[in-house]
Amino acid sequence: MKIHKLVFGPVLLASLLFSSFGAAQTNIFAEDPLIVAVYENRIEKVRELIVRQHPMSRADTEGRTAMIWGAIQGSYESLELILEVGAQTNIVDDLDNSALYYAASNGHDDVVELLLSYQASINRENRDGRTPLMAATEQGHDRIVARLIAAGADVGISDFTGRTALDLAREGRSRKVIQLLQQAGER
Repeated sequence: MKIHKLVFGPVLLASLLFSSFGAAQTNIFAEDPLIVAVYENRIEKVRELIVRQHPMSRADTEGRTAMIWGAIQGSYESLELILEVGAQTNIVDDLDNSALYYAASNGHDDVVELLLSYQASINRENRDGRTPLMAATEQGHDRIVARLIAAGADVGISDFTGRTALDLAREGRSRKVIQLLQQAGER
């Protein structure tokens, strides 16, 4: 049996390594330049694209806009720039997840506060009936849970399985989050 030595360039090697992920893998770097600039929090590039009046609502193959990718990454400065020129906070991706949902889930407290200041829909449910409060609860982000409750998040909403944020908190065993949700439910 002969073993052949193969020499790959970095691009070919990367494409071979990642080709097994198929359509579920999103390559945002082959997508829209604003999505990439916001994702990488490259503020000067975002400014340049804004000046050139680049469309804010373009999305990748999963329906994620620059707003959503910025929320996923916590790109506060870039999000602030696109919000100042009118980017919409309540656009959702193909899973019906909003920027606020992703910011809450990923623990980006400053981005959550920014999105709320631009009237992001606090009780928006995704396809599973999950809200940003539930996303933050599930991940144990107590500061975000407190911020969302203070901003008026409905702690009584249940997802499609019938679980509320408090049920999710009990599953996650974060005492602080459980306490916050119990206090909010008593009001």
